[in-house]
Amino acid sequence: MHSLGVLPDTMTYNMLINGLCKQGAVEKALELLNGMASKGLEPNVVTYTTLVDGLCKKGLLEDPGKLLQYIVYKGHKPNVVTYNAVIDALCKREEIEKAKKLLRDMISRGVRPDVVTYNTIMDGLCKMNKLQNAMKWLDEMVSKGVSPNIVTYSIVMDAHCKEGETDKVEKLLDDMLSRSVQPDVVFYSTLLGGLCKMKELEKAEKCMREMVSKGISPDVVTWNIIIEAFCTTDDVMNILINVVLSDGARDNSAYISLIKAYVKRGNIDEAMCVLKRVKQEGFEPGIDAYSPIKEMLLEMGRVDDAKDLIAGIDENKADD
Repeated sequence: MHSLGVLPDTMTYNMLINGLCKQGAVEKALELLNGMASKGLEPNVVTYTTLVDGLCKKGLLEDPGKLLQYIVYKGHKPNVVTYNAVIDALCKREEIEKAKKLLRDMISRGVRPDVVTYNTIMDGLCKMNKLQNAMKWLDEMVSKGVSPNIVTYSIVMDAHCKEGETDKVEKLLDDMLSRSVQPDVVFYSTLLGGLCKMKELEKAEKCMREMVSKGISPDVVTWNIIIEAFCTTDDVMNILINVVLSDGARDNSAYISLIKAYVKRGNIDEAMCVLKRVKQEGFEPGIDAYSPIKEMLLEMGRVDDAKDLIAGIDENKADD
């Protein structure tokens, strides 16, 4: 830029610092910050917010709050993004009381907390097994006019499941829907994971069917969770297969997860039947479907079957 006679301004430096921080090169970003002074440029709140976020994510701040004080000292007003970055760093270090104090401080300075602020506090509390305290913060955010989002509900719902309070999950879901917050695949995957850990398989099956009926397609994470839990008995596995093969849920990831579940149980012939079904449905199985079956066949000494399977893979590649 200098060779072209164009001098970089603060906005240019902010873009460069942001790019370096996203790459994790915070030390180089700090060098750029120091270089701004030699160019007669003054960092602004965007510069400092970017650096605060980068430093906090790298765990390079001994006392995140002191940097906020420095920003204020330099005549800048930290915004909600600045505070959120520091609150997140404090929560990850389990310094939850400092995080809550900082939230009160930002309010006193006229900076309104947003949903990210409250979610961060609640997530920190839940990870410290302080669910009841987190629920109070949920009530507070609503009373302050901050609407909970899907992340909010996912945080507290996951905590309820971990504490075995699955009876409260349905109420939470009703409350979420009443606020027009629609569940997504991540939410359902988290919910299913919690129900399965608590061996609430009946509720998990109902939840799975509800998810599909809403037009939300399970992803590979969802299938891995549910199939891992349901592949304990043949009866339950048969129920699951009906869900997997339903028009709303059927996709390649479902079949791959089902194949892996059968292989894990040692039911190699059932796994091969599912593989056949994949092809009949017009899906391309891919190496993720073939590999577990091939390895199990070789372990069982069924070398000819393994060779036939590999030949099938080669035929598919030739067709492509």
